[in-house]
Amino acid sequence: MVRRFRGAPSMSKSHELISAIYAATLIPEDFNRKFDDLEELLFGEAAQVVAGDTGVSGDELLDPHIETARNIQERIGRARSPEQKIDSILGSIPNPSHIVTRRGAVIASNRLAVTRQGRRPVSLADCIVDETIRGKVSQFVARSNSDKLLAIAGEGGSTQVSVLVRRVDGTLLPQETGPLFLLSIVDLGFDGDAIVLFRDTFGLTEAESRVAVLLASGLRLPDIAAERNVSIDTVRTQVKVIKNKTSVRDIPALVRLICGFNAGALAPTMSGSVRGGVQRPRHQLTLPDGRRLEYVEQGAPDGDPVLLFHNLPYGVDLPLAAVAEAEARGLRFIAPFRPGFGNSDPVDVRGDELLTVVAADTYEVMRQLGLDRVVALSHATGAVFALRFARLFPRAVSKLVGVSRAPAWRDEWLAQIPQRQRFILRLSKNAPRLLPVVAWGMIACMDSSYASDFVIYTCRDGAADSRATEDPETVELIAKGSVEGLRRGFDGLSKECELLLQDFAAEARATPHKFHFLHGADDRIIDPSHTLTFVNEVPGTSVEMVEGAGQLLFFSHW
Repeated sequence: MVRRFRGAPSMSKSHELISAIYAATLIPEDFNRKFDDLEELLFGEAAQVVAGDTGVSGDELLDPHIETARNIQERIGRARSPEQKIDSILGSIPNPSHIVTRRGAVIASNRLAVTRQGRRPVSLADCIVDETIRGKVSQFVARSNSDKLLAIAGEGGSTQVSVLVRRVDGTLLPQETGPLFLLSIVDLGFDGDAIVLFRDTFGLTEAESRVAVLLASGLRLPDIAAERNVSIDTVRTQVKVIKNKTSVRDIPALVRLICGFNAGALAPTMSGSVRGGVQRPRHQLTLPDGRRLEYVEQGAPDGDPVLLFHNLPYGVDLPLAAVAEAEARGLRFIAPFRPGFGNSDPVDVRGDELLTVVAADTYEVMRQLGLDRVVALSHATGAVFALRFARLFPRAVSKLVGVSRAPAWRDEWLAQIPQRQRFILRLSKNAPRLLPVVAWGMIACMDSSYASDFVIYTCRDGAADSRATEDPETVELIAKGSVEGLRRGFDGLSKECELLLQDFAAEARATPHKFHFLHGADDRIIDPSHTLTFVNEVPGTSVEMVEGAGQLLFFSHW
């Protein structure tokens, strides 16, 4: 139920609230003021709950306007600036890519391109090493008046690297008077991960896999012998062994096998996210009831399995430092999207039943992946789901670890939580019908050019978290992870917010596995005392306070 207002000013205040609700459909512009106005009208000093003072219930007065606001949001979609449209185009391309003008100026580049260059390029000379190729591209963008594609091989002295150029919609940036062009640097060589997978699939040695790749790259046997500083007889012997292991007849068949395997291994990654130059392919499986469940694997493919119960709603992608650490330590992170998040189908249950369904889904992921035991790792709000999984499937869990939040709650803690997070919890408790409207506005901010401002503002209360948001990768993971996580809508968010306001200490005491928590000592979003309260109430639970870390410990301290 939505609050009502006291006495004579009730209708006036209600009209202000209705206006604020509609204003939320126009976010992200001036998002701070709009959220502040809505919060003040709902929960400020003027918003008093008094039964029977107007004869009109809050639901009857506001529900039609909430429904209209939701319809507006669904129709207009998320507001996107021209710059964000360009970012969306570049972010979808799994190669270093740029948007250039007819004059050869680079006005936008994706993260892969910046990583490859070592800095943000400003001209074609920064993007293309070879002068001859650069000249051809310059002539093409200066004269082209059609949608014809320009493709040139040999960039950087490698015949496996090509430059592709084509025109894109010139109205994407209204301030540009001429056409715009998309320039991509495509490396047709062999992907390192695919080579490792090929080696492991056919049981090749490191030397044999290297010879196979050199063959597929077009080198003759004498060239391979010289490249590897071995005799040609050694290479012939290795080729014979490779043919036997891969069950092919001759070298042309071997080359076709390697090239086809490389293309097939790369294909699934094209639909995955690309962050910081690292592919994070998405996978799907079908649950026994026919629902689809999406999950992500990161780290060492054959490492010890770690099931990640993700935070709400940041998503499942690990920071680059975490991926590197996982590979070095031989850890395989498996992160399922819960029902209604990402591309996982929703379920029509909530509360305790939702926890049980998620636990069963998680165990089914293990079964289909052939896993017997895992480390269950929760990030912040994922703790309650990890706990239920450990209670229902104790033999499947080797260790239970939580980061940044325990599944604990006291009503008096609400006053300690920072403004934006407190606003969401208050909506969940007192005005759940409004939660999707506000959540839409927040996601619209994170899916726009205001993403960095929004994330930094939300995490501004603690010095440690303010430092963490100085890292662009952290801001990107939070913003894009939230957008991706809530692509199916906000029903899952509403259900999980309800669980945040419940205490699970009793269930934790009845669970054989006990949490070991990592909590930032400087956390100002979830005070460390909340986790310490849970530890004191659940014997066997332990906690490690991490100095210099806040709520964003999961992103900042790998």
